[in-house]
Amino acid sequence: MLIDFSFSNYRSFKSEQSFSMARDSRFSEGRFGERSTVTAIYGPNASGKSNFLKALWTMATLVRTSYSRGDVTTFIDREPFLLRNNAHGIESMFYADFLADDSQRYRYWFRCNDSLILHEELSLFKTLGDRLSTHATKLFSRDGGEVSFGGSFRGPKAQVRKTVELRPNSLVLSASAAAGIKCTQAAYEFFSSSITYCDALGFQGEQPLIIDEFNRSSGFSAHLQQLIRYADFGIDSIRSVPVNADPVMLDSFKEQLKSQLGADSEKLDRLFNDSSAYELRFVHNGEETVQFGVQNESRGTLAALSFFSLALRQLARPTVTLVDEIDTSLHPALVREFIRLFTDPATNPHGSQIIFTTHDVSLITTSGAAERLIDPDQVWLVEKTSEGDSELYPVTDLKVRKEENIGRNYLNGIYGGVPRPSFHTAFTRIMEETDES
Repeated sequence: MLIDFSFSNYRSFKSEQSFSMARDSRFSEGRFGERSTVTAIYGPNASGKSNFLKALWTMATLVRTSYSRGDVTTFIDREPFLLRNNAHGIESMFYADFLADDSQRYRYWFRCNDSLILHEELSLFKTLGDRLSTHATKLFSRDGGEVSFGGSFRGPKAQVRKTVELRPNSLVLSASAAAGIKCTQAAYEFFSSSITYCDALGFQGEQPLIIDEFNRSSGFSAHLQQLIRYADFGIDSIRSVPVNADPVMLDSFKEQLKSQLGADSEKLDRLFNDSSAYELRFVHNGEETVQFGVQNESRGTLAALSFFSLALRQLARPTVTLVDEIDTSLHPALVREFIRLFTDPATNPHGSQIIFTTHDVSLITTSGAAERLIDPDQVWLVEKTSEGDSELYPVTDLKVRKEENIGRNYLNGIYGGVPRPSFHTAFTRIMEETDES
């Protein structure tokens, strides 16, 4: 479970940004304790909403891949803020405070430039009986090429130090996982397997996982069938059938899944072989029963199938799901149902979290706190400054009241974070000039 996340100098964000999943006691009903399971990010187009999600995903990706991919000459893919002098000479920072699957709380952060990890530190809060210690215990810290270890670190320290010497562009946490060091494994797995990033048009990335489930006739595929019937798209069932595939295109597709989504190589090898692959077919019943391929289904149907699959996977264990533009291609009713899965302990027994960007104001428009799907302390805004950099802030910084209709106020520009209302005026002037000419 993510508690806090901070970062600086990443894409459209220049200065340090601080984000938290902590609940505000004025709004929280206590269903999941002190941590939120849902956060909605609002803001105008090109304000930096997507870049915020990508910042956390980039941190997770660097932890997962900094040692396993590339060599000492590989640049660190940190994407600094470019609208200033000496952009690549200024370091970036990523920080996360989280609960891992071992039920222990960790703090992990690092600073880097394009070619070097400049500082890195991992600490934990030990479990004392039925509670966590309030004092952090260092596992390791790294300052440039020097690595020091705390008393709780157990593992080949000399090997870690040698790795830092040979691979100054590799994170200690990433290298420790490769070396099988158990005391850092839970922290590594939080980034490598608990965090998932997708967008509403990401069916291509979800499709191989869905095909794998249908090939194995798993319980997961049966549940997915039930959900797609419930959505009333006119689909009676889904099948996975073998098709011939171009080996070159197949290899390219597999590499794309590995690089963009971090897909597991062994799972991909199980899904594909050199001469054949599989595709989904959607069975529709009418006067005739017809099987349609993916190309014959609407974008909304495929998006819904992706989100149903995502929900089944992510809610089965503690996870953090990042969804960009959740309302794209999905009916508003399905968006609400999808989010509601994360707000209800009955459908979210492990306290999994979802952080999403959206323009759907209906999610936060309801006045009357008892009927809210998303509370005011679960809403954050992103907007651009006059200097072109993005800023992230919670609605609660604006002293909102519990009964306040935050959706209406957001649209009226009371909180900022919306397109300038002068757009209509500017367009009117353009039309007048066009008529005059």
